[in-house]
Amino acid sequence: MRVMITGATGFIGGHVTRLLIERGVDVIALVRSPEKLTDHMASFGVPTPTHVIGDMTDDHAVAAALDGADAVVHCAAIVSLDLRDNARMAAQNLAGTRAVLGQAAERGLDPIVHLSSTSALFAPGAGPLTVDHPPTVVNFGYGRAKAATETFARSLQDDGRPVAIVYPSGVIGPPAGDAFGETGEGMSGFLSSGMMPTRRAAVSVIDVRDLAAIIAALLVPGHGPRRVMCAGHFLDMGALAEIYRALTGRRFPIAPVHPSLLRLAGRTLDRIRTRVPFSSPMNEEGMTVVTRWEGTVDSDLAGLDVVLRGATASFHDSILAWRNAGLVTDKQIGALAG
Repeated sequence: MRVMITGATGFIGGHVTRLLIERGVDVIALVRSPEKLTDHMASFGVPTPTHVIGDMTDDHAVAAALDGADAVVHCAAIVSLDLRDNARMAAQNLAGTRAVLGQAAERGLDPIVHLSSTSALFAPGAGPLTVDHPPTVVNFGYGRAKAATETFARSLQDDGRPVAIVYPSGVIGPPAGDAFGETGEGMSGFLSSGMMPTRRAAVSVIDVRDLAAIIAALLVPGHGPRRVMCAGHFLDMGALAEIYRALTGRRFPIAPVHPSLLRLAGRTLDRIRTRVPFSSPMNEEGMTVVTRWEGTVDSDLAGLDVVLRGATASFHDSILAWRNAGLVTDKQIGALAG
């Protein structure tokens, strides 16, 4: 099988590319930076796959990458929680999804795997998310952008196209080159601060290696449209604090802060960032998700022959990656520094 993949220089796409190469799959990657692709694959110890230079929104580059392909994995996306990026993120993510999934469907490729997100479905009060939840209508930039691409992918499913949609939540694990995922910044912030932000909050996390295995397992033709919810382990702040304590030997008290104050702080920082650019994991969308998160009803992965590794094992490898990336210090990771 020859598989065209987008996002091979990213965190998730890099791990998917690595796994497919290790399994002997013929991979062709659509990338903007061949140097970055080479660096990422070298960090895994695998050869650089055949690649086409171009952007996911470039119809001609997409067509060139699809030539000779049997299947597609679409992982590429602009990810930002900065209000200044909302318009660009929405336009380019939808254009890229239309180009990649649309052309793949026109060529009759099977399967067509689309990496979505629980953000495409999340809304406060929606309850635990399922694969049947509708695309969200929340007024958040990233959620709206993901919902738009989700709507297009589902329209192809409605037409009977063999599109498999995958819904992870927070993705952690070892890096792909210098990419370790957006969730890492927020989770590493809890670790570096030595405190959980509020008792009334939760996250769901899946290891990037397990997510890559799920995506690879979906690359079997003949199954038609499919949706896979794989948010992984649901952790409230108490459970997350206990994992950090077990790994580092440090205590992680939970601050007596009302969730509404975190959402207000995120909203305030969003507005400040529109005038004074700076980087911070705190924003209104992120704070709303973490303080209103009710988990998911995950799909049965037995048919894909994938068993998720434990959350503690994933955080062990993630914390070491965060240390190597300079997000946390040896002192902050405690016992793991040894």
